[in-house]
Amino acid sequence: MKYWIVSKDDAISCGIREKLTEKIHFELNQANPDLIVVVGGDGTFISAVHQYPDAIFFGIHTGHLGFYANYTLDTLSELIEDINNETYHIEKVDVIDCELTTLEQKIFAFAINEMTIITPPKTLILDVNIDEQKLETFRGTGLCISTAYGSTAYNKSLFGAVVEPNLKAFQITEIAGINSNQYRTLSASLLLSQERTVTLEVKQPEEVFVTIDHLSYHLKNFCSAHIKLKPNKISLAHPKDISFVERIRRTFITE
Repeated sequence: MKYWIVSKDDAISCGIREKLTEKIHFELNQANPDLIVVVGGDGTFISAVHQYPDAIFFGIHTGHLGFYANYTLDTLSELIEDINNETYHIEKVDVIDCELTTLEQKIFAFAINEMTIITPPKTLILDVNIDEQKLETFRGTGLCISTAYGSTAYNKSLFGAVVEPNLKAFQITEIAGINSNQYRTLSASLLLSQERTVTLEVKQPEEVFVTIDHLSYHLKNFCSAHIKLKPNKISLAHPKDISFVERIRRTFITE
């Protein structure tokens, strides 16, 4: 069994990294690890997932407790014991697969939180299709497509629904949609099952900005995006079975 530690550069995180390196009995291997211990915040965690998507992830926050972290500074010894004795529980986390098409290329990527598409200088006009049926022509700042885990991130700030991961669903949420006597959009977040495919298309090649988690793309000749949920792609380790309600409370409600 091989492991690697991905951490922030602050003093607390670096100190924890050194302690973990001393206490974990497995081989430290950056090139091909089986386990990844993430020390930092949710941003550090998401970046690590994109580097090592096939590993098992342990999250420990060095500040306030984040949504992906299941260990704290107070349970550091439990984390070390769980890794050394392999007594952790594994939760399988969904991602969305994104295929972006421009006149010049195709880009394939995945998001554990969300994908967004916007055109800051002007109104974005997109045909939104569910499977092969047109839902609407969206006009506004942009769209956010999020996973169940990602529903608590940017999607929540857009007043989208918080989704329980067991539902195996993904969500489309508008970013400042335009509604008037001339233009109409759904004006509500839309929850879709894993069987659905979302296609976003422009009438003619358009300059857009796309984010996929922490990654960003400036696409000058964007044509379309195809988005689909891929269930059970990322392995997240827990010290115990943690309920959805407990995770919501500890992140957003309990002080």
